[in-house]
Amino acid sequence: MIALSFLPYLRVLFFLPSLTLAASATTSTFTDTDTGITFQRFFGAKTQFGFGIALPENPTTDFIGQMDFPTPANAGWGGISLADEMVGPLLLVAWPTGNNVTSSFRLAKNEDDSPPVTTGSFAVSPIPQGTSANGTHMKFTFLCQNCIDGKLGFAAGDTNSAGFEMGWALASKAVKNAADPATTLPFHNSGFETFQAQLNLARSASFGEWAAMAGVAASNGSTTPVAAAAPGSASASSFGGGDDDDDDDDDDDSDDDD
Repeated sequence: MIALSFLPYLRVLFFLPSLTLAASATTSTFTDTDTGITFQRFFGAKTQFGFGIALPENPTTDFIGQMDFPTPANAGWGGISLADEMVGPLLLVAWPTGNNVTSSFRLAKNEDDSPPVTTGSFAVSPIPQGTSANGTHMKFTFLCQNCIDGKLGFAAGDTNSAGFEMGWALASKAVKNAADPATTLPFHNSGFETFQAQLNLARSASFGEWAAMAGVAASNGSTTPVAAAAPGSASASSFGGGDDDDDDDDDDDSDDDD
């Protein structure tokens, strides 16, 4: 049995790819009542952490995401990885700041430190109708632009997948400085895992209408079908993202539920 206290900080911060203790959960269809957006959504009944994703009919660069989770005493943070690894893929984390939500992209380059903020051509724009924090719970609905990229996580070709593996993490402890997007993240004491995202079922002809709620110009995808990604090709993820059974610690929150 692996003693988590001896593992490097960052490997513990998100999830442990080397462990094979439980199968990943699979997303299911969920419609958010605040925005009307229909997602493929993972939901952990134990932690109450949820992440949903919506795509254009023929995805190219953009997706809509939604994180929602409990924030006891208006503290804690939640995050996702755009692939099944922690070091390498793009991470997006969010936490409450009063009645607002602060988020930042992170990129872990080693297993010892809190992942630093990273910048690039990718950007996140909140969808106000689906973003809130009330002291005990927060929801962050967002347009992620230029986030579909095999070097960041999943590629356009991977959106044909019925089970692309992604990751999540949740902490109930407050970040060091909630007003600072680059703040240090404490250990995810509430849980962490991977899940199988049915990206092929996340596509919708309504994506353009939903993305417009972010108030910025978004890509509504290609007018032609996106070809399935061939493993190792430029149209595929540089990371695992496959159907492997993955880790969990004592938080076996691998079930999903609407």
